[in-house]
Amino acid sequence: MRLLILFFVVIICENGGGTLYQCDTNALCGCSTSFTLVSRIAGGETAGRQSWSWTVSLRSHGKHFCGGTILSPSFIVTTALCIKDIYDLKSITILAGSLTLKPSSNDLSQVRSIDRIYQHPDYNSDLLTNDLALIRLCSPLNMKYGNIKPICLPPDTVPQPPDNISMIALGWGKTSMWTHEFSSTLRQVTVQSIASTYSGCKDLISDSKLQFCAGIITGGKDTCQGDGGGPLMAFVDNVWQIYGITSYGYGCALPGSPGVYTRVSFYIEWIKSIMSSEEVTATTISTSEEPITDPTSEESITDSTSEEPITDSTSEESITDSTSEEPITDSSSEEPITDSTSEQPVTDSTSEQPVTDSTSEEPITDSTSEQPVTDSSSEEPITDSSSEEPITDSTSEQPVTDSTSEEPITDSTSEQPVTDSTSEEPITD
Repeated sequence: MRLLILFFVVIICENGGGTLYQCDTNALCGCSTSFTLVSRIAGGETAGRQSWSWTVSLRSHGKHFCGGTILSPSFIVTTALCIKDIYDLKSITILAGSLTLKPSSNDLSQVRSIDRIYQHPDYNSDLLTNDLALIRLCSPLNMKYGNIKPICLPPDTVPQPPDNISMIALGWGKTSMWTHEFSSTLRQVTVQSIASTYSGCKDLISDSKLQFCAGIITGGKDTCQGDGGGPLMAFVDNVWQIYGITSYGYGCALPGSPGVYTRVSFYIEWIKSIMSSEEVTATTISTSEEPITDPTSEESITDSTSEEPITDSTSEESITDSTSEEPITDSSSEEPITDSTSEQPVTDSTSEQPVTDSTSEEPITDSTSEQPVTDSSSEEPITDSSSEEPITDSTSEQPVTDSTSEEPITDSTSEQPVTDSTSEEPITD
């Protein structure tokens, strides 16, 4: 029966129905439970069942705000834009092993709480460079249960990707320029890497060593709000490698305005330096048959008694090794976000999280603003959700540029691309 199904899929592909990706099932990373078929439709499409096993949803109080990618049982990679305003780790969880944001018990999904966030030490919120962060989970994911696998990292010997190759982006971002809600199911879209010398790209990126552009020059396919932090992947040597992390862009799916992605190959050494301190522990624990949480619950699986916020770098709470009371640190890593009393205003368009301090749970909003502060990673607009014309980046619903900009938000997964390519406004913070 499996051979007949495979034959049928191949026939579809040969007739122009799409591209079939069948990975090496013996690989340790970059291969989902089932093969993947990506069609050639104009916009994005719903991801196939049991595909993209490494994609996770970052959730604040149970609501999706950004994407992430599994690198190991204990580590998730995302953007600094997605997590820069998080001060209370207890409010954040990740959902793994599910294509839907509201999984059923049959999905075998896993929910984990977050122990620590490693923001790249050179992250620049003005230039949006070094837009990268690692999340360490309180309890490792069980890789033997459900549709959960890690993605492969690319080699750091050659900058990836080269120009003009096809890649696939994933996310639960918005599916229409008119909607205020994210997609309830994971979607996939095929885009191409674009040379940094292209006019529509060089005006967006600050450093081509750290960033690259991808999209479709004529528009119609792109990542958008809610897709931020998710993976941009290439199929190499029969496995999937993460080449980029969705960072920001000018509008969504506009002609001549590709999306901007963090170039993962530049950061391999930093990523491995953070993960290496837990490599043995994570591998050992991941072999246990750890109980799975109710997929409809956002309660942490472990460490439910921990009250240590992200800000206390001296915490003695152990992550995965019960014999150690020292937190895992790395000289190459910047300390996690440390000012729990920060009064940082909600002005950075890349933030999805309401800014709070230790004495208040109320998000800081500007009730006088006519532009919605609606971070793409949040399902709850921070201000006036009725406005539909913010210019945002792919990880945020807040305007990336001038709040008076009238560029509409669109979605790569929408089949109604925005056709106004005349806007040349640069993205500023």
